[in-house]
Amino acid sequence: MSILVTGGTGFIGREVIRNLLDAGRSVTVLARRGNGRSAFERVSAALGGVPSDSDFNVVEGDLAMRDCGLSQSAWRWLRAVVDTVVHCAGDSRFEPEVRATYVAGHIDGPVRLLEGLATGRLVRWAQVSTAFVCGRRAGTILEHEADLGQTFNNVYERVKLDAELAVRTAGVRCGVDVRVFRPSIVVGTAPATAGGRPSNLLFTFIRALAALARTGGVPLRIAASPGVRFNIVPIAYVAAAIVDLAERAEASGTTVHLVVRDAPTQNTVLRAIAERVGLHGVRLVEASSEAPDCPSRVERAVARMLAPYRPYLTQDMRFDDTTAAQLLASSAVERPRLSREAVDALVNQALVAPATLGPSMPMVS
Repeated sequence: MSILVTGGTGFIGREVIRNLLDAGRSVTVLARRGNGRSAFERVSAALGGVPSDSDFNVVEGDLAMRDCGLSQSAWRWLRAVVDTVVHCAGDSRFEPEVRATYVAGHIDGPVRLLEGLATGRLVRWAQVSTAFVCGRRAGTILEHEADLGQTFNNVYERVKLDAELAVRTAGVRCGVDVRVFRPSIVVGTAPATAGGRPSNLLFTFIRALAALARTGGVPLRIAASPGVRFNIVPIAYVAAAIVDLAERAEASGTTVHLVVRDAPTQNTVLRAIAERVGLHGVRLVEASSEAPDCPSRVERAVARMLAPYRPYLTQDMRFDDTTAAQLLASSAVERPRLSREAVDALVNQALVAPATLGPSMPMVS
């Protein structure tokens, strides 16, 4: 039997595939063709190549298209070999230009794929969502909570929650075990695609601070919430936990937060980054009451860079991960901590990672 992974060219999907291949699993990837390359070429490029001795297949399809863009022969083959789906695909833009296509890719297509494969050997469906389906809430967010009537910061959050609910409903109807994984903001070396944007933005920010330090630095005030938790989580943990729990019987029907439980404050993380790169004169100011007066050119550039993610720098949320901790206690997957050493390692990773397409920042005031 084979595990089907969607979103294999994306940030989380490619790491999930690497983990599965390293474990010697049979992996099938559903992917689109694009930019003059076949689906196989796109996935292979995202993975940096595929081991020649691996049991690896790529099927061309598109979740936003009718019948998921799959041929009848592809449907027959997938029904015969797939017993588990790890669904990582999704458009990570906060505000899509075309709502119908966005909804089709996030909700209609995955539901159609689940229904279509349920007539074959499909048993389990692992849905990769986001912890931020909690919307504009504050305080402790529990794993089992879903639609509580919350408002949302953007269309992405709303659609990800709707997708969870739709897939769970389809799973009940078709007799498929659905389990949901909700990571916070995933960081690590990411591809230059929309899915890698939050991580690439953080890495760009770190490299910008390092560049400022090399020029002697300038006073830099950043509007955020110094005492609010910095809810990021390493990609290595997210991918390893998904692979470990996607087929575990104990995880049946669960929803788990893949997060850093005791995340440090934004001020703690910024101070660690600044000390690591040798930058002085950078500080966070309270966005709600102390927006910088007469901002410099650098401060304006930083504000523009961070603007799409401002809600995530001002919401004070603690994501409870009791279920994840209980399930992973018996596994080899180690839950992460954002210690000073871990932040230093993240900075080192950012400084050696290739620059990706993203916002730039002037180095003079």
